[in-house]
Amino acid sequence: MKKYFLLFSLIFLVLSANKSFSQCGDALLNICHGRLENARFIKSWPIQLPERARGETLPQVSFKLPLTSGNTYKIFACDATEYEGKVIISIRNQKDDLVVTSYMVEQNRHIPVIMFPVLMSGIYTFSFYFEDGKEGCAVGVVSIAD
Repeated sequence: MKKYFLLFSLIFLVLSANKSFSQCGDALLNICHGRLENARFIKSWPIQLPERARGETLPQVSFKLPLTSGNTYKIFACDATEYEGKVIISIRNQKDDLVVTSYMVEQNRHIPVIMFPVLMSGIYTFSFYFEDGKEGCAVGVVSIAD
């Protein structure tokens, strides 16, 4: 009986330790919100997407958010380290034109923080997906830069 108790306790400890070190979820949200610095928090979204299946379209999630002209928005995301995927943010205006992205294709480079001065108020679409369709977890944050 003592063996079973020890085995059960060991399994419980291993499972608990694995969850406590996982960043995807509230822990990642806290880490990402800690990067706000002097910016005023507006909105954040947790993003978790599966790996793209062969022959299927790139998994992505989109959210709409009204932005006001005259403000400069600080937009960034934090990736969970236990996933291979690196998040990319794309922002489109009301006409569905791409206005800014966090990935420079020509340079194969990620932009860690987007400083986006809004010239026209309106509803903007924030799309999140992971580079090369890899599985990933991230938190996207929008704030107003002071």
